[in-house]
Amino acid sequence: MKLIIVVMMMVAVTIASLPIHIQDIYADHYAQRRWQGTRVDLCYDSYGLSYLRIDNRTNQYTIVKQQLDITRNDWNNQPSRFTLRLIGGQYCSNWVYAANIRDSIPDTVAVAILCISNTCDYDLSRLPYGYINKAMIYFNTGTEWFTTRECSPFTTGKWTLNYVARHEFGHWVSFKHTFGSPSESVMYYAYHCDSRNSVKSVDSTELSNIYG
Repeated sequence: MKLIIVVMMMVAVTIASLPIHIQDIYADHYAQRRWQGTRVDLCYDSYGLSYLRIDNRTNQYTIVKQQLDITRNDWNNQPSRFTLRLIGGQYCSNWVYAANIRDSIPDTVAVAILCISNTCDYDLSRLPYGYINKAMIYFNTGTEWFTTRECSPFTTGKWTLNYVARHEFGHWVSFKHTFGSPSESVMYYAYHCDSRNSVKSVDSTELSNIYG
């Protein structure tokens, strides 16, 4: 219960805009916190994720998994040694979940949470310096998710699942939001198809700089 309350306080999608060019803020693209190694083992909560409504249906975990795997492999296929590896749940610390947080935070569709020691937060700047030892992503079960390219979510309420997941896994890498052109980084602060459709070259370069 306590964890759900914490999650409900975390807003991953912001609507404000700042007139800053991406080159001016890239010192803040990397949050100065990182994983100790180059591989992060993670698990999907198949039970919870089956409650996501995707392409107008629930109980579609296989489709949800495919969408998450598209995203995970996009990060894994970069030149960096960094890898997001899906494993069995018995010894898993890092999870991808689903929770209904729509009523408490209407503008929240997903949130990534990182932990350093015993401190966990969605705002990476509030974490102490050190190595990340645990991470979670929550997708909103009250959101309409799709496998197609949905580009007007704030007017239609439709979101492409792998687009949102790609951005949230970027937070797992320890990237913060950017505020320049959407097409220059997957970490653009607001949902935008030109941002979320792929990991961009500047993201890939930064990933290699951090993890080799």
